[in-house]
Amino acid sequence: MEDTGDNKSGKHTSLKQMAGRNFIYSILLFVILVAIIFIAMQREQSSMKNLEKVYVDQFHIEQFRASLSDVVRPLNDFALTASEENFPKLKKAVKAYKDSYAQIKAIDHLTEEHQKALDQVNRLMSEVMDIASDVADKKIPANQADHVTVLAQNLVLATAEKLESIVISLEKVLQEKSAEHDKKAKLQLYAVLGFILLIVILLELFNRRLVRHAQELSKVSSSVAVSAGNMLSVSEGQVDAADQQSKFIHRVIKGLELISDSGHKISATVATMEKNADGTSSFVKGAVAEIKGLDSSIGKVRDVINTSSDKMSIIDQKSNQVLAAIGQILEVAEEANLLALNASIESTGDNSSVTSEVQAMSDQIRQVAEDIRTSVEELKTMAVESAGENSDAAQEIVQSLETCARVSGLMDKTQNVADKTTQTASVIMQASERQNDRNQKILQALKHISELLNISGTKLQESREATKRLSEASESLQNMS
Repeated sequence: MEDTGDNKSGKHTSLKQMAGRNFIYSILLFVILVAIIFIAMQREQSSMKNLEKVYVDQFHIEQFRASLSDVVRPLNDFALTASEENFPKLKKAVKAYKDSYAQIKAIDHLTEEHQKALDQVNRLMSEVMDIASDVADKKIPANQADHVTVLAQNLVLATAEKLESIVISLEKVLQEKSAEHDKKAKLQLYAVLGFILLIVILLELFNRRLVRHAQELSKVSSSVAVSAGNMLSVSEGQVDAADQQSKFIHRVIKGLELISDSGHKISATVATMEKNADGTSSFVKGAVAEIKGLDSSIGKVRDVINTSSDKMSIIDQKSNQVLAAIGQILEVAEEANLLALNASIESTGDNSSVTSEVQAMSDQIRQVAEDIRTSVEELKTMAVESAGENSDAAQEIVQSLETCARVSGLMDKTQNVADKTTQTASVIMQASERQNDRNQKILQALKHISELLNISGTKLQESREATKRLSEASESLQNMS
């Protein structure tokens, strides 16, 4: 799932990046549009200035054409009234003509033909102004002023015809420039409209791509929401499983602690059993010594049968001592048997076979002790009976010697069994210690596992919370899309 997310992020641009890029593109296109409009306005202003200049030039030409009649009008008035007050007006009209001619001459878009026509107009008007100057200076008599005035009017009419061609030509230029301006304005308008249409199409494409990306993102967020729900369910199951495992591990730890305590108790019991086996061995050694002494006493009794009364009392005492020792052996055997039973109940594994062996040895000791006690009681009985039956004393003494020999053999077996019991108890104690060590190691390992499970449970809880947040974010993103 992470690889899929990485591939998606590698192939597709994020929604935020795409929106930012669209915003940058929109700003850039808007700037370009403003620049185009600004350039169009500048060109429009330049074109309008050119048109304005043509209009101004045409106005100056019209003003110049009007100034032609202004030169003739004072001359006509003088011819009619013969009043010298018209002379200042005449001079003023001449000066206005010269200024207007200077403006007309400075027009830059006049052709050579227009310049030639303007020069002819100037020459004609120069003659008119010469006539007017002669009249004003009284070089021409007043009575001839009317004739000169008619000549001046004819010259002005000719000049007006020359100017008419220039005016018509300027009107054509103005019309052409107006038409060119309209054409350029239309082209600029179409270009601006086309670029605006292009901007709208590009923005629509960007918007569609953004919407398509948002739809894909909505689908992905929907699948992420479903996956997050599945992950949430799995996380909850893992948390529950981790809790159950932790509880199980705690129970196992408690069980191992109980087993460890039982192992310590078994070790204590085995140590006690070893001490009892050592005591049994000591008692058996004492009993063997007593039996040997009894055997020696019976030999002496056989030699001094006539004085057996005192010796029989000694035998009786020795027999009682042997019986007491045998009773102690039986008590030790019973105690060893009980300890073996306790050890078999509390032990586990390989210790059970050793405990069974100890129990069997205890049973053998008890059986041998019972046999010894029976033999000693028989010996005592026979010794008592031998006191009354001296005639059969020798034979009984022989039997007593044989019985002592058997008892001595049984006591040797008992000692061997006691020694084996001690060795077995030592083996059991060592095995119990090793088992305790293993139990401690297992207990430590389980405690470490329990700590790891607790940490894992915490991490799973955090993962579940993160999955919840991811699910909520996916739902929010899906709603926004």
